[in-house]
Amino acid sequence: MVEESKIARVNDNLESAFTIHNLKEEKNKLDANYDKLVQDVHQLMDMQEDRVVDFSYLQADHTYQQECKKAEMAKKDADKQKLNQKYEILCNLTSAQATVIQNFKFKNMKEKELLSEAKMNLELKNAEFTKFEEKLSQEKLELKFQAADLLKGKEKHNEEKYMLKLKIVELMKAEEDLKEKIKGIQAILHNRTRSM
Repeated sequence: MVEESKIARVNDNLESAFTIHNLKEEKNKLDANYDKLVQDVHQLMDMQEDRVVDFSYLQADHTYQQECKKAEMAKKDADKQKLNQKYEILCNLTSAQATVIQNFKFKNMKEKELLSEAKMNLELKNAEFTKFEEKLSQEKLELKFQAADLLKGKEKHNEEKYMLKLKIVELMKAEEDLKEKIKGIQAILHNRTRSM
């Protein structure tokens, strides 16, 4: 029963350690994903700045083209509209990625809290197991003392048994001697009866 308790305790410790290891790996993956998202957002912001610069250049060029060639004005307006649409798309994308990053941060914080709670629970279980192990050690020591007392009692019993056997042998020998004496007395009495 003690061995089963120890095995169960070891299995619980292993499962807890495995759970903590999995949670740490998941946290590391989330951190890596978060860093990648931050890098992507920075790249998008850089692209957005480049687009704004390109947009300014296109506006100046459009003004110049308007002065030079009124025929190309419609084409430049269409380009400008497309660029505005792309800019809006980039803004929406940046906003969506910022939301995703916030969600990942929130999830990461929750997972850290869960990890802390799991760690605290594991420490409590370890404390309980330590107390249980101490109790088992105490019980084991008491059992050893009881076994030693039983062995002493058994040795004493064996000695008493041996002494009883010796007494039985002595009594049987004394009985044989008495029987011999009785036979001798009976023979003497028998002889006296005859002689009378």
